[in-house]
Amino acid sequence: MRERVLFILHAPRTIRTLLIIGVLAAQCTASWAVYGVRISDLKHSPAPPNPIKVWGKVVSEAPLRLSDGRDQIEVAGIQARTDDFIVAVGDWSGSVLTVNGPVTAYIGPARTEMVYVAPGSFLMGNSGVGDDLLYDQQGFCPDEKPLHSVSMPGYWIANYEVTRGEYQAFMNAGGYTNSSYWSTAGWNWKLLKGRTKPDYWAEPQTWCTGKPFDQTGSHPVVGVSYHEAEAYCAWAGGRLPTEAEREKAARGAGSSLNIYPWGDHWDADKCNNLYDHNPAGGGYDRCQTAPVGNYPTGASPYGCQDMAGNVWETCKDWYEELYYSPAPPGGWDDPQGPASSSTGTRAVRGGGWVYASCGNSAICCRCGNRGKYYPDNGQNAIGIRLARS
Repeated sequence: MRERVLFILHAPRTIRTLLIIGVLAAQCTASWAVYGVRISDLKHSPAPPNPIKVWGKVVSEAPLRLSDGRDQIEVAGIQARTDDFIVAVGDWSGSVLTVNGPVTAYIGPARTEMVYVAPGSFLMGNSGVGDDLLYDQQGFCPDEKPLHSVSMPGYWIANYEVTRGEYQAFMNAGGYTNSSYWSTAGWNWKLLKGRTKPDYWAEPQTWCTGKPFDQTGSHPVVGVSYHEAEAYCAWAGGRLPTEAEREKAARGAGSSLNIYPWGDHWDADKCNNLYDHNPAGGGYDRCQTAPVGNYPTGASPYGCQDMAGNVWETCKDWYEELYYSPAPPGGWDDPQGPASSSTGTRAVRGGGWVYASCGNSAICCRCGNRGKYYPDNGQNAIGIRLARS
């Protein structure tokens, strides 16, 4: 395979282009696939495990540098010409990728900026202190207990909630006409409903106070059912996160007991919620979503934005209130949620601009708070965040 790749790199450009397309098409017909790492994600994340797979255009020959259009890395162990497109596997040192073999198959980059969450355990659930204890004593939190350690493999999660602009790209690419992105249940639901777009898709909206506002391409998409969220993630090169993945990305690793993504104390000005009155946050203070990333001081320990407030985020798991109450033998290891739900609901995390289901924003926006919704419904406070293994 190495000889075939090098032949492509040094063939005349027109022939190289045709051969690259042919090789990549053959690779993508394999029965399995390997996730690659977008070059621009490397500077945003802790180093993922080696070897990693990258692709990009050669912008310099000596030293060899690859670019994905946003960032560049230096590559050792292979030769190529300027403007060649390379897919390579190697060891990443933090500054140089040393190629040690060709890529046999790959899935293209996720269609959003991702952060790598390294393998390891974290504490999941109600911490029993501070605001967690306060709201537990009021009877709000039986589904969060007990506090438990969860061992997790490494995974990727998006820095931001899926925006309307990103979802529009899915729609423009035939997302509602291509069944390959959808589960069987989801596609049947789409056909039955005649669905062509999410609820609340019109740009102008008026929610709860009667104060109108306009949704832009930078606002999080809302009104998506579970089926649409699942289909979007398949198209975008990922999947929905599990509850455990979502909570670890919000709270942090190890023995951290962050009650909120930013720390242990409620601060209404660090996220979009009904009680945010921070002019620096853009004035998104009542009954509307905010453009993603508008509250950087409320970021999680991994740098993820809007992990509290703005919109609830759909998780892969079915929701069962007491799912985490009994620990399995040997403890929790990458839990995927129950096989079904007695209430027919899916889990959501993060709280949103509205507090309707849990009393107030300080309760909803805690890292350990769990929510639920019916998978066929689209609501104006529920959106999507992308994950991938």
